[in-house]
Amino acid sequence: MAAQITTGAQLIYFVTFKALVGSSDVKTIIKALVVGLALSALAMPVVHAEELPLWEIALGGGALQVPEYRGSDDNRQIAFPFIYPVYRGDFLRVDDRGIRGVFYGSERIELDFSVDANTSVNSDDTSARTGMPDLDPTLQLGPLLQVRLWPDRPSRQVLLFNLPVRSVFAIGDSVEQVGWTASPHLTLYKRVDLFNRRWRLGLSGGLEFGDNEFHDYYYRVNPEFATDTRPAFDASGGFGGTRFIGTFVSRGKKSWMSFFARYDRLGGATFDDSPLVERNDGLTFGFIYARFIAHSKRMVEVKEMRRVEQSD
Repeated sequence: MAAQITTGAQLIYFVTFKALVGSSDVKTIIKALVVGLALSALAMPVVHAEELPLWEIALGGGALQVPEYRGSDDNRQIAFPFIYPVYRGDFLRVDDRGIRGVFYGSERIELDFSVDANTSVNSDDTSARTGMPDLDPTLQLGPLLQVRLWPDRPSRQVLLFNLPVRSVFAIGDSVEQVGWTASPHLTLYKRVDLFNRRWRLGLSGGLEFGDNEFHDYYYRVNPEFATDTRPAFDASGGFGGTRFIGTFVSRGKKSWMSFFARYDRLGGATFDDSPLVERNDGLTFGFIYARFIAHSKRMVEVKEMRRVEQSD
């Protein structure tokens, strides 16, 4: 299964769970844990500091439907439990936004070290890739520049420009660099009061870019795997389509819930005529719910451009 999903913590724990219950191979378990923890999430802006526990642990569950990979006509429906860890260190942070290192932060500009990931592709589960080699999970590492374009006072909303640029590594029997990606996008967040809770509505849209090597990793067909209905294909670098994400999130002192959807459009992508692209769009959607079960006594001051409003 491929989970090319950047709406984040929604899939961290699915990957972890599938690895722990579905494999007795230690290498596979460790690989899936690393990839799962690398997935990032969206959170809310803040304009003031607040004190929160240094670490927290939550338990929860969720469900989602996801394409096997971008452009695949095959989908998978999954229900999963998860463990949700949070750590708020001075530099290293593991939270609603994934695993990251914060290099610089101010009221308007933040420079992070960001991580993203895609899980593996089992070719036997996809009609287009039948008979081709499976694809290893990939880990993406690189800087993320975020600029706040609109303040969130007094309108209770904020507009952010995000520019992640990442190097991509395939994690198999060895680690191999398989290209670069860039995903400039705009994100609008708005706070909403509903059902006696504070919610964050997030709407994001942007462009996807990748180099030749990254697009080849997913969409190339080598001559030895060509058939009458699957001709050989060599992808080129450049435009990789558009992406739109919607989230509806509420995090309180005791619980966290999220509804999310992502729409991918591959029209105009440099690889859209690959025989592995069965359709030019794809929809991912799902929800998660978690309860916090433990936290540190030590409190730390947190001041970031983004957070999820607390309500309970």
